[in-house]
Amino acid sequence: MLTYSAQSQVAARPTEKPWVLLLLCFVWLWPGILGHTPWKPDEPYVTAVVQSFVAGGHWLLPAIDGQPYLENSPLYYWVAAGLARLLSPWWLPLHDAARLATPLFMAVALAFAGGIGRELIGRRHGRSVVMILIGCLGLIVTGHEMNPIVAGFAGFSAALYAMVLSRRAPALAGALLGAASVVVFLSTNLLQLMLVWSVALLLPAFASWRNKRYAITLAMALLFALPLLMVWPWALYKNYPLVFQQWWQAYALGPLHGFGGIGLFHELGYYPKLVLWYAWPAWPLAAWALWKNRRYELPMLQLPLLSFAVLLLLLTFSNNSHTEEAMPLLLPLAVLAAVELDSLRRGAAAFLNWFGLMAFGFFALLVWLGWAAMNFGWPARLAARAEYFSPYYTPQVSLLAVLLALLATAVWVWAVTRRHLRGRQAITNWAAGLSLLWGLLLTLWLPFLDAAKSYQPVVAGMMKAMPAGDKCVAIDERQMMARVSWQYYAQLRLKPVAAGQAAPCTLQLVVGEKDQPPHYDGWQLRWQGSRPRDKHEVYYLLQRLPAAH
Repeated sequence: MLTYSAQSQVAARPTEKPWVLLLLCFVWLWPGILGHTPWKPDEPYVTAVVQSFVAGGHWLLPAIDGQPYLENSPLYYWVAAGLARLLSPWWLPLHDAARLATPLFMAVALAFAGGIGRELIGRRHGRSVVMILIGCLGLIVTGHEMNPIVAGFAGFSAALYAMVLSRRAPALAGALLGAASVVVFLSTNLLQLMLVWSVALLLPAFASWRNKRYAITLAMALLFALPLLMVWPWALYKNYPLVFQQWWQAYALGPLHGFGGIGLFHELGYYPKLVLWYAWPAWPLAAWALWKNRRYELPMLQLPLLSFAVLLLLLTFSNNSHTEEAMPLLLPLAVLAAVELDSLRRGAAAFLNWFGLMAFGFFALLVWLGWAAMNFGWPARLAARAEYFSPYYTPQVSLLAVLLALLATAVWVWAVTRRHLRGRQAITNWAAGLSLLWGLLLTLWLPFLDAAKSYQPVVAGMMKAMPAGDKCVAIDERQMMARVSWQYYAQLRLKPVAAGQAAPCTLQLVVGEKDQPPHYDGWQLRWQGSRPRDKHEVYYLLQRLPAAH
């Protein structure tokens, strides 16, 4: 039976209330979403695409500075641009309004993840899956970035939920699987869509999924999804055939590139090593579940195991080695980890709780000390280090941020001092500790971090150094980060120049290494600047010398 649980006869009745889960999820979703400029690596590019859409760019074509930007399909950009049109500039800056798409998609992903746990393992286990998921170290950064992969993660979560739901409501599950397939494709690429359907088509290898209801689900999903999946690529082909060809040849397969030249293999063992910290504490709990349940005919083990194996195989074959590519791995691991969470031995639960208490307590204390140092100059040594890492920062204290940080700290202290801990309470405390640390960083330290990570001070410095009335600045066309940053912060469109071509302006912006200013005949250095402590991305503004007479 689908909801059979190996530990259901011995597990203690959970004491967590649904409102605790909802509150913790809400607290987890929001830190870092509002109040800062676009940060590397992806946010400046996403912001530029959104800006292009808001300015009237064709809805089919994600573009930056008039050039197609095909790294991902356009769904996330559409949603972000819609939010930007609705809320910017009268209520939020464009980048903050666009970033609201991230908590929207992450909320959807967490909701379906909870549904998977409830349907597949049993009542109340949806909470466990969500707590484990938001407690994973790897999700905390990517899950708060302006990044199309979060939309793909939401679609993947919905697709797995549809496969589970097929046992109870096959027609509804089919419609949901079809919709999830469309979301995955329109957020990421064809390879991610093939991944979802690889799992869906391989499931009938297990007897639990080899039945008429699951066949109905697959048929309904195909009928629902196929027409919708064709809309964007067909429209792109009809309106921009050359761009479609470029997408098909170089980007359609995501981490494998495109059909024009499939990229295979990367550093051996990258993703297995990454999982050790990225999926902590999900993977040790998943290993415990597999050790405790050696009967792999259980559906609660078959679906997450198959999903994890297919995902890991895909990542192994790809030639990309980026942490965000491992994000979908977290979902099947979280489901597996929840299977035997309530039967986790008291000593293991106590160790997880103690480790979280020590780690998050220590780092939370450092965050408070760092906040005091950067704003009040005490402790002096920390204040000196803070000024070194973020020299553009000017002390500022937000009373609201301090009150929220104090409240979060007090609630966390109350949570971790409860007695009679079991696995569920330990993982809740872990998720609360991680949420506390992230929340403190992205409230108390947000202005400090933004001053260090933003390109805005760099752009402002160069604009002050430019000759009055001269707005023509040439740059190598490959320096996309500079092009989008100057366009966004100064409304200055840098003049892209192909490598080897002469600069058509009296000014040119060159990117180089620290303390290695470029020396071009007939040019002199007028300004240089960079983000704090960035040694490999220093900007040099050169001015053409007057011709000798």
